[in-house]
Amino acid sequence: MRLRNPLKIVSPIVVVVCVVLSGCVTETNDPLAQNKDPEKAVKTYVEAATRYMQLNQMANADRTLKRAHEIAPDDPAVNNALALFYTIEGEDEQVERYYKKALSGDQAFSQARNNYASYLYRKERYQDAIDQLEKVAKDYRYQRRYTAFENLGVCYLKVGEREDARKAFNRALQLNTNMPVSTLELAELALEDGDNQLTERYLRKYEKIAPSSPKQLWIGIRLQRRLGDKDKVASYALALKSMFPGSDEYKAYKASL
Repeated sequence: MRLRNPLKIVSPIVVVVCVVLSGCVTETNDPLAQNKDPEKAVKTYVEAATRYMQLNQMANADRTLKRAHEIAPDDPAVNNALALFYTIEGEDEQVERYYKKALSGDQAFSQARNNYASYLYRKERYQDAIDQLEKVAKDYRYQRRYTAFENLGVCYLKVGEREDARKAFNRALQLNTNMPVSTLELAELALEDGDNQLTERYLRKYEKIAPSSPKQLWIGIRLQRRLGDKDKVASYALALKSMFPGSDEYKAYKASL
């Protein structure tokens, strides 16, 4: 049986494993007895466990996942959920075991592959993450391909592949124009290339779709310095100081004075 559990791994830029769900936990005392259907019972257990993880009720999540695993030990969604559980618990061997088991049970399970790539990124195994994300990006059925391309771009930057990163970020924006991370990374790449016009275009786009960030403000400062607009430099600098005084970008700004 194949169950798609509703897990969402956010961009490796954030490198946080989070569960995006709403509502309360609706696990019954015995879903198998209630449903008389093992597949429905497993789905109920996985959904309940996911909500328990969202609420940081790890003992309940553990108990519920064990029930699901007893019924369907080879189910990809069960193993994906177990991998997430052990990611939260920091048990790396188990994370590897269950992601690999999930993917061996369903090579086309792109959500699990994307989750695994996010885990690999957090472990600074960037090339391994790239290998997984390249497969996700080729899955035209995967509804969040744009996220895979964005994550690919971030990983490419980590291994020094700027042009591959640029292509990946552009593909992300082709699939979804509302991608702040891709937009800002393209702004920085343009700035590094000395293309002030393109930098400004991406920066303006970012400012329309996302709140201020340290990186955005620092790019703005460097761009306006090049353009010779002291008032805009001062405006960006004031925002960086007041909003993000402890950021690396503010430290870099002070060091540049």
